[in-house]
Amino acid sequence: MIKLSYDEARTWSVSKTLEPGPSAYSDLAVGRDGTIFCLLRAAGADGKSPYGRLTLARFNLEWLTDGRDHLKPKN
Repeated sequence: MIKLSYDEARTWSVSKTLEPGPSAYSDLAVGRDGTIFCLLRAAGADGKSPYGRLTLARFNLEWLTDGRDHLKPKN
C-alpha cells in the first residue's frame, strides 16, 4: 500500500495498493522527472510468504491520486 500525506504525516488522505497480498520491506525513490519508484518484497507463487520475489514498481503522482494532483513544472 502506498500512502500520501499532504500535512507532514499527520493524516494519510491518499492510498493505493501496489501489490495485493503479503509484502515485506520497501524503499522509495523519486526520479528527476517525478517518477516514483518503490522496491519491495512481494508474495511468491504460494501467495503466503512476503519474501517470494523482489519487485520494482514505477508510478507517478497522477496515478497515485487518480489524476487529482500533479507535479508543477520547475522554473
